[in-house]
Amino acid sequence: GVLCGPWALAFPFSWARNLIEDIELSDVPHAPAWLLGAANVDGAVIPVFDLARWLDPAQATEPGPGSHMLVGGEGDRVAGLIFRGLPTLVKTVAGVPPSLPPALAEFARGAAIDPTGRPWAVIDAPALLEAWAAELSLA
Repeated sequence: GVLCGPWALAFPFSWARNLIEDIELSDVPHAPAWLLGAANVDGAVIPVFDLARWLDPAQATEPGPGSHMLVGGEGDRVAGLIFRGLPTLVKTVAGVPPSLPPALAEFARGAAIDPTGRPWAVIDAPALLEAWAAELSLA
């Protein structure tokens, strides 16, 4: 699980591929603010998104000390997601995910908890990336 602004979000291990601490981004001209740029990861250029900024511009996560990038996906559907702090190991549980903004709630597929009992929303990352790609194609 990772913290994207105030939202505790869990992504399946089957989707997550890599965690990167030193993030080097190239600008993407005319991109929305929540598309932070592009990064070269293992020879592939991938888009890097700020989910917190997508949900609420006031919650922006700037790359730099304390930020990390979760890389996930397969084939040509790979992207990076920036977040603050370190990932947390969470365990999926039965139940309803915690409250999320409507734009993200449609991608919540379950609930999880961390060792302290904090609730996390399990996110369908491929569906979220597909929605972002569709939104970018309209820009």
